[in-house]
Amino acid sequence: MNITFATYAAQKNDLLNNYLLANSIQDFAENQSEISLRIYIPSDLDVQNEIKKFTKLNVEFCTYQRNSKRYRYAFKPAAASACESDIKVGNVIWFDRHMIVLGSCEDLLLNPAQQFAYRPPHLKILGASVDEPLSELWKLTYKIAGIDESVLFPIHTEVDNEKIWSYFSAGHFSFRAEVGIMSDWNTLFNELAEHQDMKLYLKDETVRTYLHQIALTLAVLRTQNENLLKHLPAFYGYPTHLHSNIEQDYQAKQMDELHTAFFTPSNNRMPKKAISQQLASWFEEQINSYNK
Repeated sequence: MNITFATYAAQKNDLLNNYLLANSIQDFAENQSEISLRIYIPSDLDVQNEIKKFTKLNVEFCTYQRNSKRYRYAFKPAAASACESDIKVGNVIWFDRHMIVLGSCEDLLLNPAQQFAYRPPHLKILGASVDEPLSELWKLTYKIAGIDESVLFPIHTEVDNEKIWSYFSAGHFSFRAEVGIMSDWNTLFNELAEHQDMKLYLKDETVRTYLHQIALTLAVLRTQNENLLKHLPAFYGYPTHLHSNIEQDYQAKQMDELHTAFFTPSNNRMPKKAISQQLASWFEEQINSYNK
């Protein structure tokens, strides 16, 4: 099976996070520890000095063109689309720039009948509640994307446990490159950003911020078949930065038991109450190594 790990950087400061991810794959991914990591950086970003720090790691640096749209996360679909175009065929496991691997990534592997593996968003925010009529925003985006509402299915958000219609995290997922979902994501993002009927909604900063996640959801729903999708278990893409907001029964007791996790980029740390001394020491060692 052709399997690739991939992530991205939007600025130089992201390279530390990429370094932590690359080392976590090598140290904690078990049977997947030998899989190479492709790191996508903007084509106009000079990171030659930073790249030298990755010499002993199984990584490959690739480039993507910055999206000209001035939206907070426009770089996400641009980077993922570039990766899909490069890989062409195979299973790509996509990590946000603020993620590490803490265990086996086996559930992120897709079988031949699966096209996309997802986690729900952490919080409802723009998600469409199953118990309320669809908002005009969602109706419009479905119309623009040519999606029939019959393909929707309910999911629960991870942190606030809200029941919403199909809405997928844009930070961590797995996809088949040959299907074209990432290219469709980038195309839909640009189409929504430019569409005349979206102008009123795009005055809302929240809509502008999460436009990339709306576009990904539309691209995935275009598969028109829920059976082609795979819902990842809870301990993939665990939001350690929101750990205290999760109902206690659903909190990770130790971060070491997770498979993949988001972490707080400001200090590259996990919640103190749930991190082992071994993992805390690992973080310290990797950060010191990068900063030498």
